[in-house]
Amino acid sequence: MIVRPTTKELLAESLKELAAAKSVDKITVKEISANCGFTSKTFYNHFQDKYDLIAWIYSTAAEKIFNKIDGENYTWNNALTDGLNYFLENKKFLRNLVLNTGGQDSFINYLANFSVKIFSDYIKRTQNLKEVSPETEIFIKIYCYGIVCTLCEILNSPLPVPAEEFVNLLKKSLPEPLKKFIYKN
Repeated sequence: MIVRPTTKELLAESLKELAAAKSVDKITVKEISANCGFTSKTFYNHFQDKYDLIAWIYSTAAEKIFNKIDGENYTWNNALTDGLNYFLENKKFLRNLVLNTGGQDSFINYLANFSVKIFSDYIKRTQNLKEVSPETEIFIKIYCYGIVCTLCEILNSPLPVPAEEFVNLLKKSLPEPLKKFIYKN
């Protein structure tokens, strides 16, 4: 069976294509829509603005990775590896987002907050919790904010160590109080 891309996926690809040649802050909804043969009305049926589209692009990719963690067939290490690969494969696009969004639409701010959310959601899901404790949330923020800042640096320069070593450093930097949620032993 042929799987056709959804309207959201086509709009996402359109933005990525335009961002390959133009600063994301200069790209308009009209351009994104026209580039894939849609009207602006079609765009607004799916997204509030281009920043909502940007958030959807990243959150869809990240959720696909982190929702696969089961501890046996797909581990935290697999998720970190796939997350790093996503950053490296989309480096030019992500660098454009980091450099050309700011204020309430800052991609860095979105990335940090979304990382905290996805990590907290993972702990709540796997531990059958309604909320994480305030202390756990602080450790999650410390870890996620550090990773986000480091990944943003990597968008502007080469990876400082081989990818496998970088993933091992990400694993080692996990705060001790969070390890019980990630590792069985």
